[in-house]
Amino acid sequence: MRRLLPLLVAAIAGLSLTAACSRHDDHRVGDDLKDAGHSVDEAAGSVAHDPDVKRAELDMKDAAHDAAHDLRQAAAEAKVAAHRLAADTRNAAHDVTRRDPDDHYDNDAHND
Repeated sequence: MRRLLPLLVAAIAGLSLTAACSRHDDHRVGDDLKDAGHSVDEAAGSVAHDPDVKRAELDMKDAAHDAAHDLRQAAAEAKVAAHRLAADTRNAAHDVTRRDPDDHYDNDAHND
């Protein structure tokens, strides 16, 4: 047991030093992350207030409004065309299924 005692003390001391260094490293990493967060906040703030970015934002907003207007107009035109096509189809189907009294359709003549 006496031979293991110095080895055990050395292992405990090594673990203690490692734990102390880890706490210091953790603290330093935490500070680095805080600094990086502040840098990102500052950069985002400067970008948000940049006149060029605001101008680009307005241009994109105007383009989106124009595109939406054009899309609504195209949809309305497509709806009108679809209704016309449906009406034409109904009329054509009605004409096909309606018998004309003047049309003398002879079943026997067509069965030859």
